[in-house]
Amino acid sequence: MVHQVGEALVPVIMGAAIDNALAAGDLRQLLLWLLVLGLDFLFLSLGFRFAAQLTMQAVQLTQHRLRATLSTSVVHPLQRMTKRADGDILSTATNDVASASSAVTIGVFPIGDVAGIGFIAVMLCMIHWPLGVAVFVGAPLVVIATGTLSRPFARRRQQLQTLLASAVAKAADLVAGYRIIKGIGAEEEANRRYRVSSREALTGAHRSNTALGRYLAASGTISGTFVAIVGGLAAWFAIEGHITVGELITVVGLTQVLLAPLFSLTSNAVTWWATAVASSARIINLLAGSAQQPHEHTTDAAAPLAATPTTEVTVGGQESIRIEPGELVGIRTDDHTAMRIMTALLAPGTDGDVQITLDGVPAEDLDRTHYGSRITVAPHAATLFTGTIAENLDTPGAPPELRAAAASAAACDDFLTTAPDGWDSHVGENGNRFSGGQRQRVALARALATDAPVLVLHDPTTAVDSVTETAIADRLRAFRCGRSTLIVTNSPALLGVCDRVADWTAGRNHAGAL
Repeated sequence: MVHQVGEALVPVIMGAAIDNALAAGDLRQLLLWLLVLGLDFLFLSLGFRFAAQLTMQAVQLTQHRLRATLSTSVVHPLQRMTKRADGDILSTATNDVASASSAVTIGVFPIGDVAGIGFIAVMLCMIHWPLGVAVFVGAPLVVIATGTLSRPFARRRQQLQTLLASAVAKAADLVAGYRIIKGIGAEEEANRRYRVSSREALTGAHRSNTALGRYLAASGTISGTFVAIVGGLAAWFAIEGHITVGELITVVGLTQVLLAPLFSLTSNAVTWWATAVASSARIINLLAGSAQQPHEHTTDAAAPLAATPTTEVTVGGQESIRIEPGELVGIRTDDHTAMRIMTALLAPGTDGDVQITLDGVPAEDLDRTHYGSRITVAPHAATLFTGTIAENLDTPGAPPELRAAAASAAACDDFLTTAPDGWDSHVGENGNRFSGGQRQRVALARALATDAPVLVLHDPTTAVDSVTETAIADRLRAFRCGRSTLIVTNSPALLGVCDRVADWTAGRNHAGAL
């Protein structure tokens, strides 16, 4: 608002200087008005600088909060997520969040534009009231007319956002699954599908930009015509002697200044709004997919579970194993069954053939937060976050000494001592600075550092050598003493340290003590 009012004051100050200094030949008055003009430029420049800086901070803060909310809803959904491609979710969390956050600027710059237009109208009223009335009446009509013309662009923009997200989703999923696609010889079909999606997005972009061009041309024409009419009226009043030469210069300057906030209101704000609405709809749909839908049998979040509950895993109603508090139990089975067990543990109720109970209570009937406070599941394909080793092991509430003990139990000692920065060594994107075995050990250490009452591990040592695997097996038993641990694996070293092992391979169904 300071910037817009300062801009509008420039022609006012120049008109006053012409009438009071130049026309009278008064040098002191001229110097005084030049000083006032300089101060005006100082304030309007600082006003824009701080407005832009604070607005950008607000946009970035909004983006951060939206992405944090989306990440939480996707990683920890309150119900089973609607099936959406990973690339689609990624596009929503990046492109759509950035577009939606731009709506913050609508609460800043358009308000300044309205203040500028209002100030110009007041100045024109003080010079000659018909000019001010023309602006007070005409400016809202221009905004309403151009807002009506923006509807086709808004529809095209929403369609484009959806098509772009679809193309990004297919590209991300194509890259992520390329090895599988290549293995089954489906490269041509996958490429064809991406080309179709990409062409649709390109066509949508052309249509959106065409609609935008038409809108900008129409809004520019309307705004320019309105400003020209106001300028023409001022010239007529000057000829008729209703305003002085200095006032005419002021009015001409004000009409030129009027064009900028009008264009901003009718062009920038409308396009920002249309884009933000389209992206916000996609964000809301993603959040709605993870909204809480109470299960008809859901128990109270404060269900009476023990600190370390008795956990039971049943597959197909036949194969079953119970993990008593403090036990280290192993399951030896085929890869398909192992994945089903891990999926059921990560998201209870997703596989009706795999039942998980805690102290006799079905896991799907428990509040997800309550369930997660008792059991932690570490899948085989663990992901390391970009950052340091210490940051990857920095689990909530874990003291530094527990983190160090977990790293030792996962046999991370050798590369921790040789790493250039020790705990502060960067792992790279998804741990690409480390070998497969080192990445797997850091992921295992992170799981151990949670100190969960019940910890489930799936093949945590497939990428390490036999000597290291044996060391991990021995240390794992000592580290998890007093807490429950379930290991789903075919590793003889890990199964050898278990209290009991359920062998569910080749139709076998028995558990034995080792």
